[in-house]
Amino acid sequence: MKTLRRAGRYYRVCDPEWVDCTNAEYAARYGGRWNPPQSFPTLYLNRDIETARANARRTYEGEAFGLFDLNPVARPHLQIVEISPCDAVDAVTEAGVRALGLPADYPANVGHDRCQSIGQRCHDEGAAALASRSAARDDGEELALFELTLAAKRQRLAFDDWYIDTPDDP
Repeated sequence: MKTLRRAGRYYRVCDPEWVDCTNAEYAARYGGRWNPPQSFPTLYLNRDIETARANARRTYEGEAFGLFDLNPVARPHLQIVEISPCDAVDAVTEAGVRALGLPADYPANVGHDRCQSIGQRCHDEGAAALASRSAARDDGEELALFELTLAAKRQRLAFDDWYIDTPDDP
């Protein structure tokens, strides 16, 4: 496995009712892209606000209503998280994707089950995190953080303070 050095500011899209936006127990119970259900806690983060915005919109793809149809008080918050320096498994670069046995066009047409088995192996081998291409945004990056002690909560922003409406939004 190839690794990338990662640190600094990351972003977590969260429900306004969540008390702790860095609680990864839901992912441990139900799974996510890089961890299977009933496995280990994983904190899913976005490298930049643009990727966080794309993920917030993606949540409502295929639904009868969209992000802007929600009652304003129900729209997602953004938790800013500071990550201590760590080596993350590389699912971003061509070489990293290839080393993990993923197709060159990953994340296109790659389901969670395939990623979950990779994430399980990385976690079992002691990886602190896995940096990956975003399925929500072509040039976005996300971080699946396995070593939760590397995350420190910072400011939490209400929807109107982080999601600035732009012409490319639906």
